[in-house]
Amino acid sequence: MMAWEYISDCFNLRSVLVCSATFLLLSWLFRPRNLPPGPWSVPILGSLPYLAFAMYRSPMEPHRLFDTTARKYGNVFSLNALGYTVVVLNTYEAIKEAFQNPLLCDRPRNILAEEMNVTPGVGTAFGESWKQLRRHSLSTLRGFGVGKRPFEEQISQETKSLLDEFRKREKQPFDPQYLIGNAVSNVICSVVFGQRYEYTDEDFKELLVIINQQTEIMGAGGLVLFIPFMKYFRPELCKLFKENVTRLIKFINKNIDSHRTHHDPKNPRDFIDVFLTEIEENQKETLQSHINNQSLTTTIGHLFGAGFETTTTTLRWALLYMMAYPDVQSQVQQEIDNKVGRDRLPQLSDIPNLPFTGATLLEIQRIATILPSGVVHCAAETTVVNGYTIPKGAFLVSNLWSVHHNPKIWKEPSQFNPARFLDPSGYVIQRPELIPFSIGRRNCLGENMAKMELFLFFTHMMHQFAFTAPNVPFELSLDGISGITYQPKPFNVAVTPRH
Repeated sequence: MMAWEYISDCFNLRSVLVCSATFLLLSWLFRPRNLPPGPWSVPILGSLPYLAFAMYRSPMEPHRLFDTTARKYGNVFSLNALGYTVVVLNTYEAIKEAFQNPLLCDRPRNILAEEMNVTPGVGTAFGESWKQLRRHSLSTLRGFGVGKRPFEEQISQETKSLLDEFRKREKQPFDPQYLIGNAVSNVICSVVFGQRYEYTDEDFKELLVIINQQTEIMGAGGLVLFIPFMKYFRPELCKLFKENVTRLIKFINKNIDSHRTHHDPKNPRDFIDVFLTEIEENQKETLQSHINNQSLTTTIGHLFGAGFETTTTTLRWALLYMMAYPDVQSQVQQEIDNKVGRDRLPQLSDIPNLPFTGATLLEIQRIATILPSGVVHCAAETTVVNGYTIPKGAFLVSNLWSVHHNPKIWKEPSQFNPARFLDPSGYVIQRPELIPFSIGRRNCLGENMAKMELFLFFTHMMHQFAFTAPNVPFELSLDGISGITYQPKPFNVAVTPRH
C-alpha cells in the first residue's frame, strides 16, 4: 500500500510538472511576437504572484510598483493577468502616442454591468457608440456654459453654501470630506438635473453613499469588473457593486421620469432635457442611434462618478497641503488680497492676475496625482506603440504618477514647490507633461468643468478662511490611500475666518 501511494504521488507530481511545462511552452509559442517585456508569470495566474510577492517584499502602492518595475523592464512593459495582457505605460511620450491612436481608445467590457444588461454610457462605451455619446455629451455641456463664464454663477452659488457650512464649524475641528463632496455633487446636479439638493436631503445623501462605495469597490478590486474569473475571488464586491448599480439606476430614472412629465423641447433646462429631445427626434425619424433611454441613464451615472470623486479628492489634497505648508497658504492669500481685495470673492476673470495661486493648484494636481494609474484603455485592434506590438484586446494602463514624479522632468519631484510652474517673470507655465485629466482622444469629458470648480472653490476658501491642522504635527499626514483615486487619509481641519 505504501509503495502504491509512493508511485501515485510520483505520478501526480510528474503529471503536474508535465502539465506545467506544457502550459509554459504553449504560452511561449503563442505569446504575441514583439510584446513589451515584462516580469515572469505562471500558468493561469499569470504575473499576479510576481506582483503579490513584490508588494509583500516591499509594500507599496500599485503605481509605485509599476514605476519600480519599469526601471527593470523598460518604460513600456507588459503583465499577464489571468490570461489577459496588460500593458503599462510609464512615460509622457508613450502615453501620448498610445492615447492619440484611434485603435487604443476602447474601454474593456464591464463584465458585471453586462450581466445586469446595463447599456454602456459615455465612460464605458466604445466604437461608434462612444463617438456618438461623447460628441453629444460635450455639445450639451458646452450648451449650458460648462467651461465658460455663464456657468461660473452656478459654481459660485455652491461655494457660498460650502463656506456657510464651514462658518458653522469654526469653533470645532471637523473632517471636510463630506461637505466638499456635497458641494461638488451639487454642481453636477445643477447641470444634469437642473437643481441643487440641500445637504440634509435623504435622496442626495443616498446618492453620495452609492458613489463613494462604488469608488471603493473599484479601488479594492477593479479587475473584478473586467476579468470574469476575478469575481470568484471577491464575490462580496460583485454583490455590492450590483446592488449599488440598481440603486443608482433607480435614483437617476426617478429624475428622468420627472423630466418627461414637464419636458418642453423648445426650452431645455438641463442635460436630461437635451438628451430627451434627441431621443424623441430619433424615434420620430426611426433613426438607429446609441443616444437612447438606457445610455442616458448610464451616462448620467458616469458624469457623477467621474466629476464628483476626482474634484472632491483634489480639493481635499489642496486643504491638506495648505495646512502642511502655511507659508504657501499665506502667499496665496496675500496674492488674492492684493489682486482681488476683501470686498468680493475671486472670479474667473481674476485668473491672469493670480499666477502664484494658479501655480499652487497645478502643483497640487502634480504631486497628489489623484488618478495615479489613469483609466484603463483597451486595444480595438492589434497596433504598435513605442516600437512594441499591442495585441487586440490588451488593457493599457497609464502610470500618470510616474510621469508626474519623473526626476528628468521635475526637479526634486517629491518636494511641494508651486514655483516650478512659474517662469522668471512670474507668469504661469503650462507644462505639457502635467496630465491630471489624461491625454488624447479619450481625455476627461469634464475637464473644463473641473478646472472651473477647482479654481473657484479653492480661491473662495482661501479668501474667507485660514486653515490649520489641530494638534500639528501629530494629526497631519501627506500619505495617501490607493484606490481608483489616490485619496488623502481622513483628516480634521480647523477654520478661522479672515477679515
